[in-house]
Amino acid sequence: MSGPKNDIREYWPERHIHPHPLAVRVKVALVGLGGVGRVLAHELSNNPRVSSLRIIDKAKIPSRGLAPLRDRIEVAVSELDAAHGADLVRALRGCDVVANTSVSDVNLGIMRAALRIGADYLDVAATGPRKPGGLPGILEQLTLHDSYEKADIRALLSMGLDPGMSNVMAREASDRLETIDTIRIRSGGTVRVRQRRPSPKFVPLYSREAFFSDVRIRPTVWQGGRLEERDLLSEEEDYTFPDPVGTQKTFLMAHEEVKTLPLYLGKPVGQVDFKYAINPDLAQALKALENLGLFARDRTIPVDHGRIPFRAAFESAFPEPSSVAQNLVGTKCLSVDVEGTSHGVRKHLHENIALSHEEAARRLGTTAVYYLTGVAASIGIALMDRGALPSAGTYPAESLEPASVFAEWNARGLTIQRIERSASN
Repeated sequence: MSGPKNDIREYWPERHIHPHPLAVRVKVALVGLGGVGRVLAHELSNNPRVSSLRIIDKAKIPSRGLAPLRDRIEVAVSELDAAHGADLVRALRGCDVVANTSVSDVNLGIMRAALRIGADYLDVAATGPRKPGGLPGILEQLTLHDSYEKADIRALLSMGLDPGMSNVMAREASDRLETIDTIRIRSGGTVRVRQRRPSPKFVPLYSREAFFSDVRIRPTVWQGGRLEERDLLSEEEDYTFPDPVGTQKTFLMAHEEVKTLPLYLGKPVGQVDFKYAINPDLAQALKALENLGLFARDRTIPVDHGRIPFRAAFESAFPEPSSVAQNLVGTKCLSVDVEGTSHGVRKHLHENIALSHEEAARRLGTTAVYYLTGVAASIGIALMDRGALPSAGTYPAESLEPASVFAEWNARGLTIQRIERSASN
């Protein structure tokens, strides 16, 4: 994709304008204008119920890149680091909703800033524990429930593709069962880069920094009524996604759904796990480099006249998704399998979301992951403002009514495949 890193002119074509009937006209602050943030800004700018958009990012955003947005909505820009709490609070004042698509390390700080100004809050992903043995990021965020409830505001946490839509899919299937034995969430897909020879054997489909940070968080599974820690990228499994993706090798990854689904579905859950499809050679390399300590922050290598972290050099060997979005070929697929019983009959409920990168590029010049995540976040904002959450407080995505979410999803020309099998089949 041509143009400066934050030149976003290509992300606002006139097509794909959807109505988002919010209850009142609201002022939205968008923190972070990366791949997901650009999609969400597009969605919000086409929303007749959003009166203004304040974009907050630590990188300078060229004015010409905002022109398509400003044709449709009042836009203001603040160039600041979201980690600077006092500056962030000042920038957010007057906003009704804070949408956080920045790095998840700053989630708690942005949540507290939203709380200070009395604004609703949404983000698209969480981080791992801040210290060994500490609460996973999303569970720590959920501890702010009482503060948000007292302030009469709402927070919808980790409402993207996965986590987010994956939680809602699991909720829809679980609502049809009396007992839940297993919930398996698998995220995979195919991808290659046109016009690049040789094509990379692995392309992170969201921010390189975020992806390689995520895979280094020790995963957990829910089993026996508690979270159990597992080794990095362990329990390799051949999982068959629907065509055209097919069978891929998947590995355990730390993910938010595993932490929240057993707590919020309202019925006992036997097991929950999340696995991601990764090139097996890369999985082995990541485990070896982590075990060797080479990803530690203090492990640096000389470059020119200075030094940089080894992990930064490693990440730079892979393409940044936004830089190759227009040339990606393949399909992103998210699958959720829920097994349990209904009226004494064992059932296996399977749901899929799939979108090609070519279609995402045609719609908005981005990757399928960025597009689906940004759209899911926009749906979360719309539903939250309609009172779709149970009450004031903090909630994970499965707190939303699936029918409302999927009605919005379908209205955008996006689909969900559902398959049901029972023991008698």
